[in-house]
Amino acid sequence: MVANLRMNDLNSFVMNVVSHNFLASRTRQQNRVVERKNRTFIEMARSMLHECGLLKYFWVEAGSTACYVVNYVTVCSALRKTPHEL
Repeated sequence: MVANLRMNDLNSFVMNVVSHNFLASRTRQQNRVVERKNRTFIEMARSMLHECGLLKYFWVEAGSTACYVVNYVTVCSALRKTPHEL
């Protein structure tokens, strides 16, 4: 019965064109990408705080704004879409 349920789930995924990607998470290569993105957010937040003359109290709001801006402005070169559109 369990094998039958698993096969039905698999068929449902195949019919809905769901693909499973085996990416190597938590590897050095993936960590570099994440660290670079985090550094970008931190630098943007620091720049916003410095430019506006705000206190460190507004750090969370600056970080959230940096994330929002990156998601709406950055364009994926291959698809010509922003991460929000994907």
